[in-house]
Amino acid sequence: MEKLIITVAPTGTGTTRKDTPYVPLTPKEIAEEVHLAWKAGAAVAHLHVRDENGLPSMDVELYRETVERVKDKCGDELIISLTSAGKHGLSDEERMAFLQLAPDFASLDTGSLNLREIVFMNSPSTLRKLAAEMQKYNVKPEIEAFHPGMITNAMKLVNEGLITGPLHFQIVLGADGGMPATPKDLLFMVESLPPGSSWGSVAFENQFAINTMTIGMGGDVRVGMEDHVYIRPGVLAKTNAELVERMVNVAYEFGREVATPAEARKILQLEEYKAATEISLS
Repeated sequence: MEKLIITVAPTGTGTTRKDTPYVPLTPKEIAEEVHLAWKAGAAVAHLHVRDENGLPSMDVELYRETVERVKDKCGDELIISLTSAGKHGLSDEERMAFLQLAPDFASLDTGSLNLREIVFMNSPSTLRKLAAEMQKYNVKPEIEAFHPGMITNAMKLVNEGLITGPLHFQIVLGADGGMPATPKDLLFMVESLPPGSSWGSVAFENQFAINTMTIGMGGDVRVGMEDHVYIRPGVLAKTNAELVERMVNVAYEFGREVATPAEARKILQLEEYKAATEISLS
């Protein structure tokens, strides 16, 4: 198997201080948490930002400050992934503005679903705009698939030339309105991916079981307070690094090494993606 790539998602949109007093909300807090997670073994940081009231935001300057603080602490090798879905109800332009920062990855949720009491809207026209803007800034899409139709939608963008190069999918399980977080559903989603794709899993429920299965299947994992705030039943994680360390320990039991950020860049073929994008745009 390839070495395991661990992504840390320290904040998200929905986790509040009522859920856990330890979730980082300010750029400084997020950078400190990412630094601890990087030292523990994370190679990718999936970042959301919050405003001064702790509410979800897509403010470019908050992203800029957060990314700069993270790089100051972790260096340039750490892979930065920024979300295009950090706040609901925004215009396409507001959702795309952060791409001017040219992160390594940007999430691309290739479909819509009823997420709790809201409609998580990703229309075909929005997806085309986001994918084209990612190409413009040479940002690799982190294709998030909550259900099989999102894989189909992603391949439509590939066929239209809006996504090029090696594909990377995040299979998201356990979200209300999406696929359940069961081994059967994980296996089905993985078997539905186009050949040659790299992939990882995100689980909002049954996280440890899905993470463990993913590691054994050769996929990559995402952990963090965006997805799950407990280190074990009833016990809150005090840092995101604790959640990363647990994945490092599981990987050790499987005999699977953990990738450094530099190794993860090669495994994810980030340079090959940039080259393929440049060719497609020339």
